[in-house]
Amino acid sequence: MDRDRPSFPPPLDQASLYQADHWQQPPGPNTDLARRGSQYLGVLRDLAVQPSWISLAHIADPPGETVTWIGQHIHQVNQRLQAILTDGLDCFEVAERPRVQILAAPIAPQAGVDGFCNDGFWPGPDLCTVPMTLMVDPGRIVPADWPGVVAHELAHGVARSTGHGVEFRRAIAHLCLAQDLPLPPPHLDAEALSYWPPCRHSPKPEAFWLGQLPPLTWS
Repeated sequence: MDRDRPSFPPPLDQASLYQADHWQQPPGPNTDLARRGSQYLGVLRDLAVQPSWISLAHIADPPGETVTWIGQHIHQVNQRLQAILTDGLDCFEVAERPRVQILAAPIAPQAGVDGFCNDGFWPGPDLCTVPMTLMVDPGRIVPADWPGVVAHELAHGVARSTGHGVEFRRAIAHLCLAQDLPLPPPHLDAEALSYWPPCRHSPKPEAFWLGQLPPLTWS
């Protein structure tokens, strides 16, 4: 969940923006997993609202084993998030669906968010030539509530807004109704909507990125 902050980073080349499909594929048998993990973190920093929001410093020091775990398992995490995102997109008419990709990211605590929607690459509300990127930290939210945090970020994409105004309220209410998530009460203000739907935080956020949660608990 977020206290979303708009940002407009410098544009990247088109190929570097389309990353989700690649990072849903398993590593090859001869892949250097540590190098693959480092490459993934680099991609996240390129696409993040701010590069400093992507960090392992709060998880492991040195981060070597965590980077290797990312190289080996990140495709499974991204496949799960993509399945949740696809379910959310299916709730809308084709014309209402934003061009969007999703990636799992270890988000630094100082960012103050569990996920974010980076729409800084959109040329305008009616012309989306590149995908918006959603990033969520699956370590911060218990796996059963991943659909909630994905729905929140997707609602920003549908609303084409970083705030929590009328369009966001309409989008998140639609997603919550379609996905059997708690509906936001009509009286909820924008501040309260910035935490909707309610998601339970993991008591040990670092455990996920350290590979201490068996895949069966989140896959």
